[in-house]
Amino acid sequence: MTANNLAAIYVFFILSALGGSVMTGLLTASAVWAAFYATIGRVRPRFDGGISILTLAILGYVGVNSLFFTVNYGATDMPPLIAAGKLAPQLLFIGTIPLMWRLAFSSGEDLLRAMSRASAIGAIAVLPVAAYQLLVLDLRAEGGSGNAIPFAMICAFLSLSSLISLLDQDKRYRALALAGFVSATLCIFLAKTKGLMPVSVLGALLFLVVFYRKKLSAAEMTTALVTLAALTALALYITGSHDRLQSMVEAMESGGGAGVDASYTHRLDLWQHAVPAISDHLWSGHGLQNRRAVIQSFGYGYSHLHNGFLTAMLDNGLFGLVSLLCLLCAPLIIAFRAAADSLWARRLFLAFALVFTYAMGGMTNFIFGHDIYDSLFLWVAAIIAVSATPDRKADEFTA
Repeated sequence: MTANNLAAIYVFFILSALGGSVMTGLLTASAVWAAFYATIGRVRPRFDGGISILTLAILGYVGVNSLFFTVNYGATDMPPLIAAGKLAPQLLFIGTIPLMWRLAFSSGEDLLRAMSRASAIGAIAVLPVAAYQLLVLDLRAEGGSGNAIPFAMICAFLSLSSLISLLDQDKRYRALALAGFVSATLCIFLAKTKGLMPVSVLGALLFLVVFYRKKLSAAEMTTALVTLAALTALALYITGSHDRLQSMVEAMESGGGAGVDASYTHRLDLWQHAVPAISDHLWSGHGLQNRRAVIQSFGYGYSHLHNGFLTAMLDNGLFGLVSLLCLLCAPLIIAFRAAADSLWARRLFLAFALVFTYAMGGMTNFIFGHDIYDSLFLWVAAIIAVSATPDRKADEFTA
């Protein structure tokens, strides 16, 4: 079962940027298989350590969505079956719970190592595709995600996850980590997704400070920082992303006036319409099934507010924001509270990478509510939670 766990992690993270919604299928299959094993007694439920914290956060998030779905049911003329379908993706979150029970057969060190190495391989594998999409097809790179923004979000996490393998004793894995980080970072710039461009750079700076401040001399640290800055500037220029950053500065200076990229003005106008809609239903929300109808009343055809925090409040009011923050921050809380073992710093950095990536990306897009976003977050959060849960003796399980 340990071998199967590691194989699933490798397949998931290698295909994460290439496979798009294949990620959802992989997570669903793993969750269903784990639930089946639990049903026949080969896997025993676990509600201790990090698993208990993530389980409570998931149940709270799903519970709030379900509660306000019920409270606001029938507010529009949406057919019952279609309305019920809006709630179905919550099953993916529930399925993560038995998945953690199965992952607990493997050691935390093996799980974290496999995720980091697979992240690097996945980033390297998707780079040629991303380069072809932008440089040949003249499209914003999207890998296999079907959209540049989720692709960039995936690559932002892959870049930071890859860095953990720089701490490996084997120089081959250190080389893999460096190649994975560079590849994933280039993919973010190829996607021209401004809100996520700082993630890999700032994350790498934090990584250097945390893990290398005592290993590198002042001159070596300076050289590393200058090299990182130079590579960032080069990536901006080669991919043309500097033009998009310039347009972002112009939008901030002009307050979203004429001549500014429409993506900014649309978001600003959307958020301005959202504020009174949220305040009018601050405690009850509108229900996730009615979100699109509310947004259409603003004059837009979007399915979300292009801000994950506002979207949660539109759906479920203040309770929606609280439940979102609890689930989003759960990996960081788990990692921080974990025993101060040899994995503590690595686990905490990965948790920071996950939360930071989603918080940054969620300022202008989804946090949860998109199958690709949900699948990546749940897999990583599950691995962090299991790695922070004390191992049990093998005889406590049925082989």
